[in-house]
Amino acid sequence: MEVWIPWIAALTLVAAALAAWRRAAVEAQARTEAEERARQEAQARTEAEERARQEAQARTEAEERARQEAQARTEAEERARKEAQARTKAEERARKEAQARTEAEERARKEAQARRDAERRAARLGADLSEARVEVAKSVSERDLVLALKRGLPSMDPERGRRLENQLETLARLRASEDQICKELEAAADEAVRAQLLKKIQKCRFDAEALVQRLRHVLEQDPDLQAVRLSLAWGVRVSTSSKTNNKTNNKKTDNKE
Repeated sequence: MEVWIPWIAALTLVAAALAAWRRAAVEAQARTEAEERARQEAQARTEAEERARQEAQARTEAEERARQEAQARTEAEERARKEAQARTKAEERARKEAQARTEAEERARKEAQARRDAERRAARLGADLSEARVEVAKSVSERDLVLALKRGLPSMDPERGRRLENQLETLARLRASEDQICKELEAAADEAVRAQLLKKIQKCRFDAEALVQRLRHVLEQDPDLQAVRLSLAWGVRVSTSSKTNNKTNNKKTDNKE
């Protein structure tokens, strides 16, 4: 009995040691498992935090993309608005330019028509004045012819002006001589004297009429007398009494004879 006591004690110690070891092993395993769980939980928390960070980053990026897209839409809408406004302005400018072109074309058409009308009027007037110039040189009375030529003397070439002035003075002398001889004829009673006086009157009248014809030719042809011709022509256009005056003058002359 006493022999077994040490063995029992030893076994008890071994059992106690085994139990202690088992407890230590269990505790170590428990600690290991707890540490593993803690590690896993920490890892899970880290992963969760990473996911949360990534999700937050994704949300931030999504919000940024949404903001950028909204900004892009706003900018696109602004560009579209400005382009529409620019198109509207361009269309308005084009409309105004088209209207301005139409008005300019209408003005040009009217101006061209006015020019054509003016040219036609000028052509008619020129033809009328040309005809009147020829007519006035032929039909103007001797008195008006002399007055017109005297007014035109300052505008003529000096040499031609002197010749014309001499012709006018000669005509004046012829007419004065005619008047004087007509007075002498009225006072004369002798037929022979009257016959001589009549010849002198006829000579004065013939020379005067020839000179008047030369003066009419000067009026019609001399380039320096254009203003005089136009003045007389306008007078003829306004009043056509020149021929009547000539006929009246001729009748008076015939009566004198």
